[in-house]
Amino acid sequence: METVKMRERRQLTLPAGVVEQVQIKTNDALQVSVVNGVIQLTPLHTVASKKISLRPFLGIAKGVYQTEKLPISKYVEDLRNEWE
Repeated sequence: METVKMRERRQLTLPAGVVEQVQIKTNDALQVSVVNGVIQLTPLHTVASKKISLRPFLGIAKGVYQTEKLPISKYVEDLRNEWE
């Protein structure tokens, strides 16, 4: 068990071993709660904080909406004519 001290402005520095063990980084959010008089810090790992590559999805809908190359105005006009 590690010990930390409260500094000015109620700041704590988490030990490096603890930070590495729970895999938190600068600007990660932590939930703070008190359970039976014990302070608990829980990392809030969110999908938003992880970088997700969209590269595998490039071109996935190629040819789905339009197979031949028409000017956009002609394509929209044809769609409107289908509504009638």
